[in-house]
Amino acid sequence: MFATPRLVTHSFNWQCKRVIGDNLFGIQHSGRRAYTSSLNVKEKDQLHTGDRYASIPDRSLLEIQGPDTAKFLQGLITNNMPLIAQGGDGFFTSFLTPQGRMLYDAFIYPINDGKEFPQPKFMIECASTATTGLLKHLKRYILRSKVKVRDATEEYKLWSIWGSGLTTMNDNTRLSNIGCVDPRVPGFGYRAILPQDQDIQSLLSSKGDFKELPSSEYTIRRILHGIPEGVTDLVPEHALPLESNFDYMNGVNFNKGCYLGQELTIRTHHTGVVRKRIVPVQFYNKDESVPSTLQVDRASSFWPSPLESQMDVKRADGSSKRSVGKLGSGIHNIGLALMRLEHIKPEVQFTVPSANEMQLQPFIPEWWPKEEQH
Repeated sequence: MFATPRLVTHSFNWQCKRVIGDNLFGIQHSGRRAYTSSLNVKEKDQLHTGDRYASIPDRSLLEIQGPDTAKFLQGLITNNMPLIAQGGDGFFTSFLTPQGRMLYDAFIYPINDGKEFPQPKFMIECASTATTGLLKHLKRYILRSKVKVRDATEEYKLWSIWGSGLTTMNDNTRLSNIGCVDPRVPGFGYRAILPQDQDIQSLLSSKGDFKELPSSEYTIRRILHGIPEGVTDLVPEHALPLESNFDYMNGVNFNKGCYLGQELTIRTHHTGVVRKRIVPVQFYNKDESVPSTLQVDRASSFWPSPLESQMDVKRADGSSKRSVGKLGSGIHNIGLALMRLEHIKPEVQFTVPSANEMQLQPFIPEWWPKEEQH
């Protein structure tokens, strides 16, 4: 069903080569492996197999520009702005509190157009519910920096695109002026930001027979692959970057200089002990057998009732009075949960006491790094 996860983790930081014209699926990393189509994760639902695209729900966009933009953001985020300062693909990152807790997950993209390109002009993608808070956070630290920021959400639409058709792109072609290969999971696809009036189907027609899926399928696919996103999974001022798998998802650069909230993140990384992580889970009733593979049942409707985010997860055998996990987001019969890794074993079953004793089964994503030999 799954291998027992280890508590000790080590550096898993792929540094992307960010230059104009990088092949969408040939970006090389200085870590253990290159991010290529041969490393794509296997789709977990038949509906997601093939060339597909879906709009990304519940995300907003902030345009930020000015001569000091790259330097300004460098001091606030967990990733390394010099990687994207001259254009190309964007990257995944997070904003932290001074104490090292998560504020908001984000993608930051260079805007690869304009007469003065490359220019200090970027797009920040964040959860829609985080827009006001992130704007306030940025303005708190701008001070005298030559930086301007505005909400550009209504001008663009976000898309997730995946499938073998993307591998037809050559080294000198960009799919969109604003976007990136989603670096969180190998093969998860391309994240494109397009103007509202741009027809995505005409853009993709020459690449393959791409079919549109509802935005809910993006959420289902994301959860099936164990990818946390937004404030429901990453609770502001509570979640920690490494417990949220940002080290596994290329969201933290451990080689950059100082940034807000760095101390706790770096200390945790160097001690090597992460006792809790976010994992995908499947829910089932007490009278049902324990699922052996993670599968979505679109006929199920466990969310938002009886299940809700931040509900406690406990061992079904009652051997631990303390909570061993907390629920994040979910849809149908699947979701994400922050779980204590020491309890995730094949013989251990779990329950959500406040949801009519609903049972859940956690799964370890196959894209997590393999255990290292000491």
